[in-house]
Amino acid sequence: MNAGQRASWLWRIFATALACAVFGIGGVVAPVLAIPPLFLLPGGREKRQLRARRMVHGLFHAFVHFMRALGLLTWRIEGKKKLQRPGLLILANHPTLLDVVFLVAFVPNATCMVKSSLRNNLAMRGFIKLSGYITNDEGQDFIASARNALGAGSALIIFPEGTRTRMDEPISLQRGAANIAVRCGVDITPVIIHSSPPTLGKEHKWYHIPDRPVVISFSVREDIPIAPFTTQAAALGSRKLTNFLEKYFTRESQAYGGRKPQK
Repeated sequence: MNAGQRASWLWRIFATALACAVFGIGGVVAPVLAIPPLFLLPGGREKRQLRARRMVHGLFHAFVHFMRALGLLTWRIEGKKKLQRPGLLILANHPTLLDVVFLVAFVPNATCMVKSSLRNNLAMRGFIKLSGYITNDEGQDFIASARNALGAGSALIIFPEGTRTRMDEPISLQRGAANIAVRCGVDITPVIIHSSPPTLGKEHKWYHIPDRPVVISFSVREDIPIAPFTTQAAALGSRKLTNFLEKYFTRESQAYGGRKPQK
C-alpha cells in the first residue's frame, strides 16, 4: 500500500466510524424529536405511521447521500420506477447491512419485516415503533399485519433469508415471505443486490474497510406472478414458492455479481 492508498484508507475508516456514529445518534434522537409533530398533527394511528415512514424514507435518503459525500460508496439502480408503485411485496437478497437503508431510501412508503431483536437496538427501535414495521415474532399475526400494510398501499420489504447472504453460498430462504405472497395473493417484486467490493456482510465487522470505495448495485426485476402457486393448499403453495425463490435468488444474485453459479 503506497502513501496515497494508505491516506485514502485512513480517511475511509474515519468516515465509516463517523457514518456509524451519525446513524446511531440519529436513530435515537430523530424518533424522539418526531413524536410531538406526529401526535399533534390530525389523524389516527395509520396517519401517524404513514408520516413516520415518510420521515424515515427522507432520513435514509439523506444518509446514503451523506455516505456518498464522504467518499465511502456510490450506487446504481436499474428499474427504480418499478418501486414507486403502491402495495408492492419487495423481496431482496441481503449481502450487506446497508440494504434496508437503501431500499427504504428508494421507496417513499415502505414497511419492513425486521428481526424482533432490532427492537432492542437503540438506533432502530424508535423507527420500528413509530413506522409500524412488522417483526418476525408475531406468529400467524404477521400475515394479517402484512395484508393490512399492503392493502393500505404501503410497500412491504422483506429479506426472506432472515439474515445476511453468505458469500458464494446458495441462498436458503425462510418460508414467511412465500406465505405472505400466497395467502395475501400478491405478486413478488424481486430486487437483486450486489456489493463491489463486499462490505458489511455476514463475514465483516464495521472496521473491515475495503481497499476502494464501494459500489452497491440494485436490479429491480419483473414481477414474479404467484398465481401458479395458489392452485393448491396454501401450505403446499408456500413451500413450492419458497423452493422456486431459493433457486431464483441464488441464480440471479450469482449472475448479477459475476460469480460462478453454485451446483
